[in-house]
Amino acid sequence: MKDFVKHSNHLGIFLIILFIGCFLWYWIHPVQKEFHLKFLQSAFFGFKNMNILSFIFGIISSYIYGYVFYTFWALSSYLSGCKHNH
Repeated sequence: MKDFVKHSNHLGIFLIILFIGCFLWYWIHPVQKEFHLKFLQSAFFGFKNMNILSFIFGIISSYIYGYVFYTFWALSSYLSGCKHNH
């Protein structure tokens, strides 16, 4: 369980960093802004526009996605018989 939380936290923080980069890229390189905004709205719960509230929702969603993705990864690894020996 300790490894699960550790790996989920690491993945969540990594996804937060990717989200921040994606959010900043909207302002740094303003090409296809409509597509970029639609992608963020479809990928992150509560994301409406490029404002601080949507930024906070995106960070929270990214962190939660870290736990969700790692849960699916660990479950598929367990069900396929792949086990890590530490």
